[in-house]
Amino acid sequence: MKRLQLPKNKFARVGINIAFIVIWEELAGLIVEIIWEIIGELEFFNQESFLVLLVEILFLILPILSFTYWIWWGKNLITKKIK
Repeated sequence: MKRLQLPKNKFARVGINIAFIVIWEELAGLIVEIIWEIIGELEFFNQESFLVLLVEILFLILPILSFTYWIWWGKNLITKKIK
């Protein structure tokens, strides 16, 4: 399988990064909304709990940070660990 070839142009990388952030925010918002409905039906957590807020922040922010790191600096991180 051929590896994903990212452009070397910085403007293209910024564009890809911005597009991912916009798409992820929309998808994550929809998924979090579904999760809130399920939590509301179960009445297991209240929506003001710190644990739920922490999970929501990690679900929204962690993928964005990891993708941004990967697109700018971490392309060879996996191959460095294997060798």
